[in-house]
Amino acid sequence: MYKNVHSNIEVRDRGAKMKRKAWKIRFLAMVSLETLCLGLFGGVALAQGEPDSDKDNQRSTAEDFLRLGVRPIAIGHHGVGPNSIANPNPALPIENTIDSVRQAYSLGARVVEVDVQLTQDGQLAVFHDDFLGDFTCINSLTLDQLQQRMPFVPELRQVINVAREFNNRAGDDLGGILIVELKAFSPHCDPGDVLEQAVVSAAVSEVRQAQMADRVIFDSFSPALLLLASQTGPEIPRELDLDGLQLLSPAQITAITGLPVTIISKKNSLGLTWAEIGVVFRLPGYASPQQFLATGMATSVRVVGGEMDFFGAAEQQQPGSGAVFVAAGHSLGLRVFADPAGSEADWNFFASLGVDAIYSTIPLGVRLQPAIPEP
Repeated sequence: MYKNVHSNIEVRDRGAKMKRKAWKIRFLAMVSLETLCLGLFGGVALAQGEPDSDKDNQRSTAEDFLRLGVRPIAIGHHGVGPNSIANPNPALPIENTIDSVRQAYSLGARVVEVDVQLTQDGQLAVFHDDFLGDFTCINSLTLDQLQQRMPFVPELRQVINVAREFNNRAGDDLGGILIVELKAFSPHCDPGDVLEQAVVSAAVSEVRQAQMADRVIFDSFSPALLLLASQTGPEIPRELDLDGLQLLSPAQITAITGLPVTIISKKNSLGLTWAEIGVVFRLPGYASPQQFLATGMATSVRVVGGEMDFFGAAEQQQPGSGAVFVAAGHSLGLRVFADPAGSEADWNFFASLGVDAIYSTIPLGVRLQPAIPEP
């Protein structure tokens, strides 16, 4: 239910491995093609659109990306691809770094995604988890202190500058688009659940100061963060993501991860049931994919995204379910993204469902995506 961070701590590694194995046999106990297609999805036309035809436009925007008529487009996952201290890949630069982002754009990625965390002094560090391997919370360190421990961790503004450089270089060809994932805080690092507005405000401020609001998309597994983003920076498009575990019961999650699940009262709940799993995750559960899509509409997102844990399990248990979910999202005028593709087989699977974009290792995704039309 709560896959939001990856690190080298044993409890999370164990939970992730168990989750992927067990989820595949549990998913469709709660969903069928018929329920997926009920009332919510009927009668809303797909908002396809064409690339911007304004000949005076000298730069591409997130809107150009969202309106593309070809699919699927590759998104550089954490830059050029996942490679962390916990799960090293010597073939790639460390993920969420300047080198990784720059390499992804240089190899042809038009869109790149990174993760951000809030530091003690209110800065935004580009890093996946909200605490380190020794359980030190990033929000307990200043940016300076964090970079003393991990010199490769950049500020968001540095990554934005790289995106701007490639956006300017592309002119009105699609390029230099940046997706910024707003990570939900763990109970360990935000026990009082009070830091959401701070991270959203910091992210909106950074994007606006850089004058990049039209070239950035906010992404999150937390609809609460995206609701705050819609209020604080409504001009910045948003994407709500779904992991397969978010469709399971507390008992199922405990059986998979070996960690306790505690249902909590959350002020900004959006009518959903929220829970904490151990000290690591705090996210909502969904009664069905239909409720997830409804939440996306309620938070005015432009995109919904599904993890392999969701799409893979759906198609394995009931062939056609993943494609129906994608069609349902399209019928609501939403774009649908998938995550992650680390192999050609992963890419082809996601592409077969009709998704609009795929978070992928680069250059794999660049090689497999269709030709992008000129503006």
